[in-house]
Amino acid sequence: MTSLRRRLASFSLFALGLAWSAVPANAQVSLVTEACPGVAAGRLQELVALELGTVAAGRTIGPAVVVLACQGERIAISATEARTGHQARAEVLAGGTTGPALLRLLALSVSELLVTNEAPVEKKATMIQESPPAPPPEPARPLRASATASLRRVARPATWLKGFALGADFAFTPHVALAVEGRGEIGATATSLTTVDWRVAGASVALLAGAGRGAWRIACGPGVEVGLVQLAGHDSATGAKGNSLSHPWVGLLGGLRASRALGTRAFLLGRIDAGWVVHRVAGDASNGSALVELRGGWVGMSIGAGMQL
Repeated sequence: MTSLRRRLASFSLFALGLAWSAVPANAQVSLVTEACPGVAAGRLQELVALELGTVAAGRTIGPAVVVLACQGERIAISATEARTGHQARAEVLAGGTTGPALLRLLALSVSELLVTNEAPVEKKATMIQESPPAPPPEPARPLRASATASLRRVARPATWLKGFALGADFAFTPHVALAVEGRGEIGATATSLTTVDWRVAGASVALLAGAGRGAWRIACGPGVEVGLVQLAGHDSATGAKGNSLSHPWVGLLGGLRASRALGTRAFLLGRIDAGWVVHRVAGDASNGSALVELRGGWVGMSIGAGMQL
C-alpha cells in the first residue's frame, strides 16, 4: 500500500511538472488571497498552472498579480498585468461550493481572466515610404519637322548655292527613319563671257539609321535627290541678257546629321551632305562651248531647328 501511494505521489509530481512546462516561461502568476480561509493558495497556484497549460496553449502570458477577496459567497478576482498595468476583474459566486470543487472553479476563472487580460503585443509597423508614381513616359513622337538654311558647293566651275529647306523625318523604329526634304537655292557663276544665274528647286528622300544619348542624336544614311535647275546668262557690264534654260537633274546623296533636344519637343539640327550628280545639266555659249555644268560631286552643309510633332 505504501508503495502504491509513493507511485501515485510521483505521478502527481510528474503531471504537475508537465503542466508547468506547458506554460510559457514568462507566465509568472502571483496569487494573493484576502479573507479566504477556505482557499489553499498553494494548491490553487498548481491548478492555475494546469489550466493555463490548456487555455493559453501557444500564447504568451506575461507576469501578473492575481488577488482574490472573499466576502461570504462572493469572491472578487482582480488580475493586474505587471508589464503594462492592464487590469481585469471578475466575480465568482461560490454558492456553497467548497473544497476541491471550489479550487477548480477558481482556477478556471483565474486562468480565463489572465488570458482575456493579456494586452496584445504592440507591433511596430514598418513605415514604407512610397515614392510618388513616376510620370507617364513621354509619348513617342515619330514625326519631326525641321527648317534649315543650306550652303552647297556644286557645278563646274565651282559655284556656291545658298538655300532654304523644309524637311520631315518619320521614324519607323527608335533607330530607323525616313527623311524627306524640299529645297530652294540660288547662286551665280562668273565666267569669261558672262555671268550665269542659278535657280535650283529639288526634293530628296533618304533612309536614316541613328541613335541617341541624352539630348543628342546622330543619324546618317543614303538617299536620292531630284530637281529642276534654271540657268540664265547676263552681262553685267552691258546689261545684255542671254538665253535661259530649265532642265531636270538627278543625284545620289549621303549625309550625317546631328541634333540636340531643347526641352521635350524642340531641337537644333546640323547636317553635312555630299553627293554625285547622275543626270548632268549644261549651259552652253552661243558658239557651242560649255559655260557651266551641273555635274560631278558636290558637298554642302545645313543648320536649323525643328519640332517633334
